[in-house]
Amino acid sequence: MEDKIEHAKELIEDAVRNYPRIAVACSFGKDSMVTVHLAKEVDPNIKVFSVMTQYHPRETFDYLKLMDKKMNLGITVYMVADSVPEALKDGSLEVRLLPTEEFNQEASQIETETGNRIYAINPDECCQLLKVEPTKVAVSSLDAWITGLRNTEGITRVDFKEIEEKGGLIKINPILTFTEAEIWRYIATRGIEPHPWYGKGYRSLGCAPCSNPGEEVERGGRWKGTSKCGGECGIHTQRLK
Repeated sequence: MEDKIEHAKELIEDAVRNYPRIAVACSFGKDSMVTVHLAKEVDPNIKVFSVMTQYHPRETFDYLKLMDKKMNLGITVYMVADSVPEALKDGSLEVRLLPTEEFNQEASQIETETGNRIYAINPDECCQLLKVEPTKVAVSSLDAWITGLRNTEGITRVDFKEIEEKGGLIKINPILTFTEAEIWRYIATRGIEPHPWYGKGYRSLGCAPCSNPGEEVERGGRWKGTSKCGGECGIHTQRLK
């Protein structure tokens, strides 16, 4: 595991040296916390951003605030919302609100036609509007970004590479080959407080309606009961620039 840690740091060091306009994406799941910790050890001043949605649980917002202060992240939060959620109202946080018109229109139309929420009927569109589009805004001024993607999480991630390029944007995946057990070992040995939902049996965290605990496959609880089950929100598969 120590070899993997050193290799991850080398990838981050090279990226910081080669791409001055760089930032770390953080979802505040276990993999993101390891990635942010590694990146901050390499460059304490590296920028960190997060894309949050109105469907993330209150626990994630609380955890974001807690870890932002504990780890001195200086995070910028991007969110499609009309106002800052009460749980994220903190003078130390920078929350950038993005337009809601398109999402509200799509969500309202689906609910009117089906009586169900957009995430239940069309999770791909929900993710596109609440996650992918805000991520495009977050990386618009960057040359490169660092993520906590791991290829041992599920079948949709086995073919990703440590360094990727799409549309001129470089993506670095420094913990790509870490196993779930190694992630937890890193968290335990570095004293990183984990998100409280892991104590409830969750193995992969996202929005509350689309995350479920107790699955044999690590990402099996994501979008359970839909055609998207265990899949991707789109930020790792689409061109962002």
